[in-house]
Amino acid sequence: MVFRHRVTNIGPMDSPEITSPSNRRVKAWVALDKRRVRDETDTFLIEGRREVERLAPHTQIVELIWCGTYAEGLVPGRATTVSSEVFDKISRRQHPDGVAAIARRPDLSLEHFAVPEPALVLVADGIEKPGNIGAVLRTCDALGAAFLGSSLGTDLTNPNVVRSAQGSLLAAPTASVDRAAAVRWCAANTEVIVTRPDADTRLWDIDLTQPVSVVIGSEDRGVGDAWDAIGSAVTIPMVGSADSLNASVTAAIVVAEAIRQRSV
Repeated sequence: MVFRHRVTNIGPMDSPEITSPSNRRVKAWVALDKRRVRDETDTFLIEGRREVERLAPHTQIVELIWCGTYAEGLVPGRATTVSSEVFDKISRRQHPDGVAAIARRPDLSLEHFAVPEPALVLVADGIEKPGNIGAVLRTCDALGAAFLGSSLGTDLTNPNVVRSAQGSLLAAPTASVDRAAAVRWCAANTEVIVTRPDADTRLWDIDLTQPVSVVIGSEDRGVGDAWDAIGSAVTIPMVGSADSLNASVTAAIVVAEAIRQRSV
């Protein structure tokens, strides 16, 4: 089944098709928590009505899962209906809304990385925490930047990334590759700006209206040396005792400044 439309109420719900958490299909859904299984099946789990609706235009929905105990309204006619016990097994939320989906993993190679001109690319380098990655994806979606993952500590279809992104995964141009490939692409297509707390140049003093890639790293290790070799270092001025910012906060400040400059 290919589901590429918004969730609509088009049919009544009878008794759930799957009622046992030990059902083999349920076990297969739960197993998508593991990256190895996502790699083997080329699928991932999306939970939440909003997330399913927002991701549906950007990837292939293989199976829609619906729990009438939690979901509002009538069940879509092509959904697999499940009991609350089954949905609780696959859910990661304290208050689930009864909607989930199995989706085909997207192609996140640079071959399909189509960035509008003038390019504004937020490069997340070596970030490991899924929550931070998801928050950066939301920033890119909200403010209009492309997202390029550079040797991330997890894949973008990690359930915690999908949840933290709140439907913004794939909403902006998105790619995720190893650091060497990311460095080559950015050097060939943009000016490279590297965020560092010890840089002398302030973020507001550089031109972000040109095609640019801005690299942010993890809080503990910063960006990889390969980026320093090709990029200009900038800092976000801080006046308090804090000597660094959360990666997702840094991303929001940087992209917002770029958008401000481009709107003048």
